[in-house]
Amino acid sequence: MNFPFDDEFQEIINISDEQNKVIRNEEANSLLLSLDSYSHDIKMEVLRRISFIKWIKPRLKGGLTEKNLKPLLSDASIHLKMKAPCTSTFIAWCNRYRLSGEKVSSLTPQHSQKGNRKLKTSSEFYIAKAINEKYLTRNQCSIIQSFKYYCDLIIIENRTIPTNKIKKVSQRTFYNRINALPKYEVALKRYGKRYADINYRKVGKMREATRPLEYVEIDHTPLDLILLDDELEIPLGRPYLTILIDRYSKCIIGYNISFRPPSFESIRHAFCNACLDKSSITQQYPHLKNDWPMAGKIENLVVDNGTEFWSNSLEDSLRPFATNILFNKVGKPWMKPLVEKFFDILNKELVHSLPGTTRSRVEQLKGYNPKKDAAITFSLFLELFHTWIIDIYHMTPDTRGVSIPYFKWREGIKNLPPLSFSNEEAQQLLIEFGILNTRTLTIYGINIHNKRYQSDELIEYRKKYGNIEENNLRLKTKTNPSNISYIFVYLPNEARYIKVPCTDGDSYIKNLTLYQHNVISKLTRTKTSLQENKEDQADSRMYIDKRIGKQLEKTQENKKNIGKIKHLSKIACYQNIGSHTQKSLQFTTLNDNTKSEYKDDILNNWDEQFDDLEGF
Repeated sequence: MNFPFDDEFQEIINISDEQNKVIRNEEANSLLLSLDSYSHDIKMEVLRRISFIKWIKPRLKGGLTEKNLKPLLSDASIHLKMKAPCTSTFIAWCNRYRLSGEKVSSLTPQHSQKGNRKLKTSSEFYIAKAINEKYLTRNQCSIIQSFKYYCDLIIIENRTIPTNKIKKVSQRTFYNRINALPKYEVALKRYGKRYADINYRKVGKMREATRPLEYVEIDHTPLDLILLDDELEIPLGRPYLTILIDRYSKCIIGYNISFRPPSFESIRHAFCNACLDKSSITQQYPHLKNDWPMAGKIENLVVDNGTEFWSNSLEDSLRPFATNILFNKVGKPWMKPLVEKFFDILNKELVHSLPGTTRSRVEQLKGYNPKKDAAITFSLFLELFHTWIIDIYHMTPDTRGVSIPYFKWREGIKNLPPLSFSNEEAQQLLIEFGILNTRTLTIYGINIHNKRYQSDELIEYRKKYGNIEENNLRLKTKTNPSNISYIFVYLPNEARYIKVPCTDGDSYIKNLTLYQHNVISKLTRTKTSLQENKEDQADSRMYIDKRIGKQLEKTQENKKNIGKIKHLSKIACYQNIGSHTQKSLQFTTLNDNTKSEYKDDILNNWDEQFDDLEGF
């Protein structure tokens, strides 16, 4: 269709690259929609209306009256080959167009305002009451329950009305009223703010990476798979997977798989695997068709808010390598989307196809018993996992078909290669990624994990810098959670670490992990607690208190009859009083007066007669 006027219907919408917002009408606070936003019929109707206005406006002489407009509308209909509106309708078009500042959107048909859109019945109050008291509550009543409650309200109310009783609306009308409610408000009342915000949140944009290892995401998940022991072939359960993924290339740069829940140790193994050379993997699995070259120093580590990421040991370990930790904000999962998407791909393409899978939800099993059908050993899964990562995932184009992770990495390191670890830095990385503690260095060494650690270097350091009076020589220690037979101790005055062995139980401590040591210690304490008879101990303590009390009473009586007594310990030594001999001093049998005089004489003159004697 050709029109005899310029195209004025393309709204110019300036979109800011930084804020990505559409321009809003400041007066009406509503979006300015272009004609393309409407259906074809509405768009053609708007074009018809603006065609009549543009044709008549330069030809109109006088005001907008029926006398002036009627002949012009007739001529316009012939010229434009369109049906002309009546004069009153055309006048309404012109007024709306002029008041809006000649905006084309003002000429859109107002079908939504035609007719009575609101229910004007006497039951309106009871409809709102039923919806608010039943449907829009945390009890989450169904629409049927809410409608029955509404009907009951009408029945009870009609009992008091002799004539013109309230007429109930149909179930379909009641359903339409609920369906017309704002969905966010419904979710807010029925499920709470957190659920409503999650499902109707604004999805933002993550920080874009411009080079490899600029941003690396890390997270944990339990695998949907039950694995078997290599030797016994019995079910071990579901292992936990820790993954580090490069945001620039989407390559997996590090991992850790173990049966322990996510912890600092999981992060330690995965981070070291990501940073250091992985060429040994191709030697371990010679069937691999590609290599795994992803390694180097990570600039920003993007983590969630798990407790293992808030550890002082993690921040202290990363500080020497200038790795920044970025904590993902709560409720903004799009800031760390790649690792979550990878877990979904891994499950769908590998894990869920293996015997023993638990699936993502229990209802998906439908009679399938993962423990009974488990057949994949831990070593076999590691082989399958490496094969899938290196030869399949890294070589598969992304969902948009824009790039392949492996070649994207190669392209990135040509332009801006990441920094790599030297041999000395690699050794320091393994040391720094120990569990951080601070302990006081004493004459016995360092006591940590209920074990003593001592070495000649540590003794010499204490001799040089330790203050006996203050005893304030506190040193930073690093524990390798995989082997507690030694620790690393940092000597601040010499700016270096030394390796200090454990001096307690060589056979017990050899190659013992910290987790194993904690479990064994807990079992030992439990066993000791069970062996302890607290009732017998209480009786014994009460007996001791009573015996002490009786002895005090007896001593007080003796002090009244005996004067000042010196050197009783020497007399006790002479008479050989002990646990395996006699228990009390013995005097020669005399009459009472002579005995008293003899005893006093011996006791008071003992020091003068036998002071020069020495015991053997």
